[in-house]
Amino acid sequence: MRHFLLLSILLIGINISAQRGTKVQLVKAGSLKASVYNGKNAQKLTKGVIFKHGDNTMYCNIAYFYNSDNDFDAFGDVRIVDRQGMVIYGDTMHYIGNRALAKIRNNVSMIDKDMTLYTDYLDYFTKSKKAMYFNGGKIVDKDNTLTSVLGYYFSRSKTYHFRRNVVLVNPDYTMYSDTLTFKSKINTAFFNGSTTIISDDNSIFCKEGWYNTGTDQASFNNQALLQNDNQKLWADSLYYDRNIGFGQGFNNVILFDSVKNIIVKGNYAEYYEHGGLSFFTNHSQAIIIDEEKDSLYLHGDTLMLETDTNQEAKTFYVYNHTQFYKSNLQGKCDSLVYYLQDSMLTMYSRPLIWGENSQISGKKIRVYMANGDIDKIYIDTNSFVLQHDSLEYYNQVSGRNMLVHFMDGTMNYVDVLENAQSIYFVREEDSTLSGVNLGASSDMRIEFIPGGVSNIVYLSRVKASLNPVEKLSKRALYLRGFKSYLHWRPRIKEEIFIWEPIND
Repeated sequence: MRHFLLLSILLIGINISAQRGTKVQLVKAGSLKASVYNGKNAQKLTKGVIFKHGDNTMYCNIAYFYNSDNDFDAFGDVRIVDRQGMVIYGDTMHYIGNRALAKIRNNVSMIDKDMTLYTDYLDYFTKSKKAMYFNGGKIVDKDNTLTSVLGYYFSRSKTYHFRRNVVLVNPDYTMYSDTLTFKSKINTAFFNGSTTIISDDNSIFCKEGWYNTGTDQASFNNQALLQNDNQKLWADSLYYDRNIGFGQGFNNVILFDSVKNIIVKGNYAEYYEHGGLSFFTNHSQAIIIDEEKDSLYLHGDTLMLETDTNQEAKTFYVYNHTQFYKSNLQGKCDSLVYYLQDSMLTMYSRPLIWGENSQISGKKIRVYMANGDIDKIYIDTNSFVLQHDSLEYYNQVSGRNMLVHFMDGTMNYVDVLENAQSIYFVREEDSTLSGVNLGASSDMRIEFIPGGVSNIVYLSRVKASLNPVEKLSKRALYLRGFKSYLHWRPRIKEEIFIWEPIND
């Protein structure tokens, strides 16, 4: 029992000592006298006062030392120096020894190697090396100046945490955030909440992410937006390298070009803001916006947008499973190039175009646009145009090359160049079929009206005849190379994502 009581008393003494903390040591004072301050008995110390607590040494001109409470109040040239060389200056300080807490007020500056903190209200835990300001502060280092309403500094990990009206000013950009954590050991700022970064080249917005101030590399998440003079880039997640102007977007990536009035979409993108080829894939789509709300929708497995060094969009490249939709024009091919400056679209590898009830095919097709509508189509090699006349008949034109002219978005006439052949079904005014015109010529022009052919002009070496349908074999009603793909035509813009291979 005696041993138990002795052990209990010892443990209670250890616990009381742990709660009260280590004693604040008075190292030096020029004078000392008994006094009362703030209603408490104190020792008034003056002339070069020095205290020591843990590995911190504290200096002031005047102090009231409450020895029994292990506290003191300090005034005039207040200074704290720790063993690692960090220094804190202020006008006044209340030090609570049992909590190892210094409350420093007015004209406070905290210097830790290359970093200086300025505030009027600083609480500093001398044992854990944690500092907090709560009524506005500014931190300055060789590259950055940061201000916020609230700030926390963890000296051992060199970590800062800031809240409310956070502004980071760098020679290359200014960052505005609600909540920001900066880890100086890795030169990286982490932010949560609405964050905006503004520079001469662009502005960036997100609600979550990080930014390495040493390498100028960053990751932006949650409604990420990168914006420059001509373009805006959105993504669920955006990696960015400011040094080379490179962005990498993941999921729901959208690029809007306000100069060319185009939108590019995909679930993965590589973006170059200072010129080059930006890359979009995974459900990729380009929209050439028309002021009359008749936009052109383009899709391929891969979309590439070429821009010059002035951020001006020049050319679209579309590869693999390419299809496009416009209200009066649809197309399908393997690959496609769209020259934005000339409004010219070139289709490669088994291209097909549909307009109204017509189909156009050839080895290579160029589509020329004017004022957002089709102006003409040039078909290079093995050119073929068919027009659905009825359930069982097709008007047809073939030749080496063709130039199809449009008026108000509809086919007006076709110039067939070399080896021209035609089949068209001649009808009376009441649509009664009167015969089939079979024609051949070196060159010819075919004129169209809504719903059919109005006239054929044979230009040289003409061979033509009008024949009753019943006198012709079924094979004679089709030109060589005839193949209808009208059932594969995209009827709505969403169908450009549905690909059916052409198997002949």
